[in-house]
Amino acid sequence: MKRNIGWLLFLWIFLLAATDSQGQEQELSVTPDADSVLFVNARWEKRLLHLGGIMLRQCAFTDSSLFNSNQFVSVLEVRSSFRFDIVADTALVLTSDFVEYADALAGINGSFFAWDAPWKSVNYLRIDQNELATNRIPKEGLRTFRQSGSIAVSDKGKLSIYAVPDHVMLTDDQDRWEKGLAAEDVISSGPVLRSAGKDVPVIENQFNKARHPRTALGIRRGGRILLVVVDGRADEAAGMTMEELQRIMRWLRSHDAINLDGGGSSTLCVRRNSRKPVEVANHP
Repeated sequence: MKRNIGWLLFLWIFLLAATDSQGQEQELSVTPDADSVLFVNARWEKRLLHLGGIMLRQCAFTDSSLFNSNQFVSVLEVRSSFRFDIVADTALVLTSDFVEYADALAGINGSFFAWDAPWKSVNYLRIDQNELATNRIPKEGLRTFRQSGSIAVSDKGKLSIYAVPDHVMLTDDQDRWEKGLAAEDVISSGPVLRSAGKDVPVIENQFNKARHPRTALGIRRGGRILLVVVDGRADEAAGMTMEELQRIMRWLRSHDAINLDGGGSSTLCVRRNSRKPVEVANHP
């Protein structure tokens, strides 16, 4: 039976259970500052959603304890033995409805959109080798920081994160970089937060400096996938700046990580199997 895990705004990620010979990974890494120690040593609520390796971890940081603010963080850890896919729709669909329709196990929103864009996506989008949308480039003629990376899925369901090289960011390449990725499905997003185990400098602008609800995707060195949602715009959850999001992705041991947009639509949906109802795990 197919076991799917979704992710969405216009995309979801499905997964198919398979064998996996990877050893157990450390859950979190510690770096020597107060916020990281608090984050790593917090009492995370854990829910095993699938014996094949899907674990939901959530924590509420109260009393302005994390980054001098209240925060609520949800992390869905998925073993690489699951098969992923990216799916799009031209209509506005709730994440929970997408998960239900797709017979999926989970879903998270991602990437950037506009109502007047092809398939509502302002970023490059390719599904089943069919190009559905191109990067919407501003008048300056260069792609934006929100198009500085891509999520790609192979025909075998392996998910990867790619950072656009600096020289491509400085040229009007007409999406040739995305077109050259050897993948069945591709969606551009950004900014890239971590690449090859290192933080990527975050551009200073209002979108990155302000605290917002955030969604992000990370991949650990051993292949485990992290779907991360940070709640925001509430007394109990302030949301995070892009640098704060980058820091927690590092503490979660992401080897590669990318921002998926977030905002008011930041939603993580889960369920134990396709016969169970879909639950919204966070607080959109």
